[in-house]
Amino acid sequence: MAAKLRSYGLDAKTEPYSHFGWKDGKLVDLWSWRRDSASLELLEPVKRGLRCISLANAPSTSEEGVTAEVFCLETGSRAYLLDHKERIKGRLVLDGGYTQPSGHWTPEGIGENLYRPTIYGYLVELGAAGFVYSNRSYGDLPPTGAARFGLIGEIPACGISKESSQFILRQLSDASVVANLKIKNSYAPGARSCNVIGDLRGNERPEELILVGGHFDGHDIAVGALDDAAGACVVLEAARALGKYGPFKRSIRFCCFAGEELGLNGSTGYLLNHADQTKNIRLMINTDMAGISAKTGHGFQVCGPQQLTSYLENILNETGTFDREWEIPKVTYSGRLRCHSDHWPFYVSGVPTVHFRDIPSDPIDELYSHTTADTVDKVSGKGMKDAAVILALVLARLADEEAIPIGHTPTGSILESLEKDGTADILRAEKRWRREFPS
Repeated sequence: MAAKLRSYGLDAKTEPYSHFGWKDGKLVDLWSWRRDSASLELLEPVKRGLRCISLANAPSTSEEGVTAEVFCLETGSRAYLLDHKERIKGRLVLDGGYTQPSGHWTPEGIGENLYRPTIYGYLVELGAAGFVYSNRSYGDLPPTGAARFGLIGEIPACGISKESSQFILRQLSDASVVANLKIKNSYAPGARSCNVIGDLRGNERPEELILVGGHFDGHDIAVGALDDAAGACVVLEAARALGKYGPFKRSIRFCCFAGEELGLNGSTGYLLNHADQTKNIRLMINTDMAGISAKTGHGFQVCGPQQLTSYLENILNETGTFDREWEIPKVTYSGRLRCHSDHWPFYVSGVPTVHFRDIPSDPIDELYSHTTADTVDKVSGKGMKDAAVILALVLARLADEEAIPIGHTPTGSILESLEKDGTADILRAEKRWRREFPS
C-alpha cells in the first residue's frame, strides 16, 4: 500500500506502533492474538456438537473446558442484563434471537440492545461462565469479532450461526440446556504493527491536515473485503486521483490503519505517535465500510461538532450530483455515535470527525461481515468507484478552502457529554474509558 501511494506521487511510509492506549497513566503494550480451536457441545437435554468460532481476544479455557447451564438473553439492553444478574452468574450466556438483521448497529444506550463487546463486558462483571454470540442472519455462518478491545478477555467466548442458536432455543423451550465450551488461543504482549501513511503536502498551509483513513485489517477467517478492504481501497483510489492535481492549500493525509478489529489499535496508535500534531487536524474522515454497494446512497455521518453538518451540506450541494443523477450524498448528525470504529479516538480527542460510508447501509454488510463469507465477490466495484469520486471531490474542496470554520471541541466537554448520554458506562464496561488519555 505504501508503494502504491508513492507511485501516485505521495510521500508515503509504513509507521510502526506498539501501544494502543493508556491505563493508570501508563502506556499499554500491544498484544498479539492467534486463533487455535473452539468447540461447543450440548450435553443436556440432547448431545450435539455445534460449529463455533472463537471471538477475537477471547481467553483459552482449561483442557476440560467450561461446562454450565445455558441462559438466553431476551434482549441485549443494560437494564435487562442487570435485572437478570442472578440468572447470568455462573452460566453460559447466549445472546441469540432477540434482534433482526442490523439490530446491533442501532446506537448503543441504556435502553437499547448493546453491541457485542459491551455485552461481554457486562457479562464479565456479572460473573457469567462464558459468552455465546449468535449471528443475526441466516446462512450457517458463525461470526467472530473482538470480545475485548485491545485486551485479552476474562471469560471464554465464541460465535455460532443463527441456525445453531435457534436449535438451542428450541431445546430451551422444553427443558434446561447444559453445554461445554472449549477455547484454545495463543496470545502474548510486546507485539508491533504498522499503519500506512501517505501525504499530499499543501503549498500554503502544509501544517494543516485533512486526514482520511480506513482500516486495512480484517479478521483472520476471511479477506475482509466488506470490512474494511473496500474502505481502504477507497482511500487509495482517492489518493491516486488527487495525486495528479495537487498541491492544494493545506495537506491531505491518507491513512490505512491496522488493528481496528482488535480494538482501534492502529488509529489510537497513530494518535500516540502524533500527539503533537493532533491540533493541526482540521477534519478526520473515517471510511469504514465505504463503497461496498452500488444500490444505496453515500453519506457523511457527522460525529461532532454539530455545526459541521450544515458546513458539509453546503459543500455537497455546491458540488452537485454525481454519476448517479439522483444522488447528492447525505449528511447526517449522529447525536450519539458508535464508538467502535477508527473515528472514535479522534472524536474523543476533540478533532472534528465524520464517518463516510454507504447510507442507508446495504444488508449485505450484516449478512457477511465478520464471517468466512466476507470475500471480494460481495463488494461492488461500481460502489467503490462512486465512493472514491465523492471522497476525492470533497477532499479537494476541503483542502482548498480559505478557512474551515469548525474548531476542535475541548476534551472536557466531550467527556462530560459522554457521561450524560450513557456512553461512558459502555466504555467502562468495555474497559475503554479514557483509554486515549494518560490520566
